Amino acid sequence: MDTFPEHVFLLEGAASFLDVVYETIEAHVRRTGEEYEQVITGIEGADVGDVDHESTAVLYVYALGTVEPEEAKAWIERALDRIADDHNMDLSRAGVQVTREGELEEEEGTNEEV
Repeated sequence: MDTFPEHVFLLEGAASFLDVVYETIEAHVRRTGEEYEQVITGIEGADVGDVDHESTAVLYVYALGTVEPEEAKAWIERALDRIADDHNMDLSRAGVQVTREGELEEEEGTNEEV
């Protein structure tokens, strides 16, 4: 049986919104044992729970490795949109950046002068 490593994405943005994202995804995965929005298998972060709502936070989102990274990122973006709609947090959602772990290093490596 082949196993596929999970994709890891970084969410960076308003702590108030990412706190809601964390709670929503964590509760769903724990309660159902299934992926959130078909691809999200887990979430973690150091700045969740009792956060300063004026600050920013970073969350790690884990997605199924059997899905292409671009598709997983699109599903994560949809999940964030849905959570923002459910909690009337569209403005906070607009400031959240989703980056695949390692993506920034890859871009830096291709932009370096030889």
